[in-house]
Amino acid sequence: MSQPGYLAAGAVLKGRYEIQQEIGRGGYSVVYLARDRELDAPVAIKLLVPPPAAAQVARERLRREVQVVRELSHTNIVAVYDFGDEGPWSFVVMEYVAGPDLHAAVREHGPVAPERAARIGRDIAAALAAAHRRGILHRDVKPQNVLLDPDGRARLADFGSARLDSQATLTQTGALVGTLAYLAPEVIAGGRADARADIYALGLTLYYALVGALPAHPSPHQPIPPAEDGFHPRASRADVPPWLDAAIARATAADPSDRFPAVADFGEALADEDRDAVAPRGARGGTCAICGAPEPLGLGVCARCGGADVDARTADTLVFTPAASGADREALAAQLGEVLGDRVSPADRAAVARGARPLVRVSAAAADRVVEQLADRGIWAVTVAVGRRWTMLPTGFYGLQLAIVGVGMATGIAALPALLWTTPLVALLVGVSAWRSVSHPVLSPPRRAPSLPPEIERRVIEALGRLPAGAARALLGDAVRLGQGIFAARERAGDASGISASVGRLLEAACDAAERLSSLDRDLALLEARGERLGEGAREAWARCERARDALAQRLLDAVAMLARLQGLEAERAAAGAAELGNIVRELEDEAEIEAQASKEVAALTS
Repeated sequence: MSQPGYLAAGAVLKGRYEIQQEIGRGGYSVVYLARDRELDAPVAIKLLVPPPAAAQVARERLRREVQVVRELSHTNIVAVYDFGDEGPWSFVVMEYVAGPDLHAAVREHGPVAPERAARIGRDIAAALAAAHRRGILHRDVKPQNVLLDPDGRARLADFGSARLDSQATLTQTGALVGTLAYLAPEVIAGGRADARADIYALGLTLYYALVGALPAHPSPHQPIPPAEDGFHPRASRADVPPWLDAAIARATAADPSDRFPAVADFGEALADEDRDAVAPRGARGGTCAICGAPEPLGLGVCARCGGADVDARTADTLVFTPAASGADREALAAQLGEVLGDRVSPADRAAVARGARPLVRVSAAAADRVVEQLADRGIWAVTVAVGRRWTMLPTGFYGLQLAIVGVGMATGIAALPALLWTTPLVALLVGVSAWRSVSHPVLSPPRRAPSLPPEIERRVIEALGRLPAGAARALLGDAVRLGQGIFAARERAGDASGISASVGRLLEAACDAAERLSSLDRDLALLEARGERLGEGAREAWARCERARDALAQRLLDAVAMLARLQGLEAERAAAGAAELGNIVRELEDEAEIEAQASKEVAALTS
């Protein structure tokens, strides 16, 4: 029954939509079945009922989202017809779907058959793919938003309403958007969502459909603890086929890089029992020994932390940990072990803890950032110019040198004349050994053959060195890792198809796009910081900036997905993808104009 103040049966909105009965509720909305008097057809009316303090912002947000979603036309998307106001009410007019939602169907009839779950997954994946191609994220995929049409189709509803139901406002860009149980781990951690968050939510939705419950978690008011290898419905239901279990597990992997790069790939995995849906483990590349970020080039230390500074003219700074003693030295060596793992031997870690060897050699520009990253990981470090590395030799070392020479000379005069000339030699050898120790870091770039053509590798290193930790850097890292694999495979096989040149152009375009994506993320953070002090004009600029950001992130994901498909294909099939690679490059370049306009608007608002 409706609460007082909501719409009663028989009420008419805009002189056209006659309310018949309530059929559902969200966090800040009520959904009614209504009759369109002009068309004599059923429609669904979603009535906006936010708290008064958020009403105006919520109305503006929903109006803009409706404008966007009306551009979508897909057989598996519930159509949105109109947005209107009637007195104190704001409402959305949507297509009415007579069937129940997936949550209600499972609650009433129990878990669905595996074949039915796969078909539902394919339908919703197709709906999301159509939206993602336009840079539109759903942000609240869950069983309640999957409607089961009597004709057998699964339909995705409530695009855009997640922002409203979570009370996210224009001054809360980083606020959680969506239903807590279905939020991807990176979103819960405060990151900005991309298409892989929708993939995660769809994977959990199918898990629920198959099992009848979500994976175990401490409380319905807390998020589900992430699983590195994803969630396996087969562990709770033995008749789930292995291929379906593998597809859902990959979709729900904790790390976005281990999920399907595009929702269309998830849909294909749900349609092909012979497709290998398991994410390729161990192929992601290493991580930076300093900051722990993905490091796709095999440098050991990422470009941002100075791993590319192998030229002595630029890598002019050594990073030391100040000499420790006793328990402090043991604790520091243990911490170094946790951070560096098996990259550095225990003996070398002990030498670093004594201050006898530097940890890494970097440029002066990267030195402060490296010290900050090490401090964040519990290691106090200092920087020393290469030309002053002698200052890191302990005072006791010079005393030892004098003692060797003094004792040797005295003994030589008194008893063994040979010591008169061998003692200085011994002191010299000890000095050379100590000098070499403070000159050679324990972390040094490995000797390696370039994995990419030199000009492309230089561009990649330049971009990775400028990008801060975040989505842009991670997406570019994924593209580079996959691109390297394709170059290596084509080099071994002999590339007569020209696919390597297309991949090279794509990686260069991805570098530009990643830098623009990072710029948009900075703009959105700036608007978030100043949002409460900006006027009404900021709202439209904010929305356009978010749309530009989401569209650009999707183009990068498209690039990653295409590169993933090309890996391992024989030359003939790979060559057929060259034209699609060219299309993606053009799309990445086209987004530049949209991003530039959005950045100009932000600059004008915040200057």
